[in-house]
Amino acid sequence: MKSTSSPDPLLGSRTHIAIKAAVAAAVAWQVGNLVPPPVGDYAYYAPLGAVLAVHPSVAASVRDSAQLFTALVMGAGVGAVFHLLPLPGSVAIGLLVLIAVLLGGWDRLGAQRSWVITAALFTYILGNVDTSDFVSGLIGQVAIGAAIGFALTLLLPPVPERVSRKRLEAVADMAADQLDDLAEALVTPDDEDGPWKELPREVLPEALRLRESYASLDDALRGNLRARRWRTVVARQRATADVIERVAALAENLTFTISEVQISERRWLRPGGEAARTVADTLHDLATVVRTLAREQQVRPADAASLARSLEDLSALVTASLDDGEQAFPGAAVVVSLRRILGALPVAEGAEPLPGISPLSSSSWPPRRPPRP
Repeated sequence: MKSTSSPDPLLGSRTHIAIKAAVAAAVAWQVGNLVPPPVGDYAYYAPLGAVLAVHPSVAASVRDSAQLFTALVMGAGVGAVFHLLPLPGSVAIGLLVLIAVLLGGWDRLGAQRSWVITAALFTYILGNVDTSDFVSGLIGQVAIGAAIGFALTLLLPPVPERVSRKRLEAVADMAADQLDDLAEALVTPDDEDGPWKELPREVLPEALRLRESYASLDDALRGNLRARRWRTVVARQRATADVIERVAALAENLTFTISEVQISERRWLRPGGEAARTVADTLHDLATVVRTLAREQQVRPADAASLARSLEDLSALVTASLDDGEQAFPGAAVVVSLRRILGALPVAEGAEPLPGISPLSSSSWPPRRPPRP
């Protein structure tokens, strides 16, 4: 399946971040030039620190700034030490790179690990005249820029709730579209193979990106001055996203199951027949519920009642076919899959409970992104 989503979970906040980075870099350049020599002689490093410290979240800004500063100190230290060693240039460069790359393997440096080798080479090559001045200028100016970038992130932190909400609706629509397409295939008379080989589409990869989007949104709320206003909204959406992720996985599995059975030698349903129409009605009702859930965070009573009736009709149809032996197995599997989906759906207050199978309660569900180093 061709992905329609960017792997960047906060792509929609890039304009906000770009503007902040530009402002931070400009301010850092001005401030860096006000610092007395020798640190002031290296003002061009201040915008670098500012840009690297600007992030979608306060927590990420603190984490990356600390990692950047640590990596620069380590690298500059390596470069300064090699200035004191009486080694030929090529030998010194080779050993410096060896040590810097090994030090950069420290997990706590995270995504900033590459700055160890960068700072080591810069210090050794560019700090040839006065190493101590270069080291103090590099680290001092980057620290000034990082402080400015962090201050802007703290004062103007984005809350990319709109980005995550749109992705939630998109994943729900993908799952619902697959259910509708499956229903249409069941009510349309076809040739021997029909559309079954082309019908199944992977939805789970997009659902996993949805999980990443809300994990990043959680990260954006840490240390955010506007977090209190958004916590309830984000918590409600995250709960819905967990349900949509589960439903998308089950809907994908259901589509593959029916499609594989329908192209087998013992296909279960005759497209266009009464049994196929009963299954199709249930799938259409479920698709409507999934779309509504993503936008209203609950299932409307009328939709819940319609879906419950459709599922009971399908259950009665499968029960009546039990005497057919193995021919009834696919129908039973479909009913179980649908009941698992219904069991994950929240119902509005006052609505009749859906006839579903409640999902297992486990500390491992919903899955969460592991904390960054």
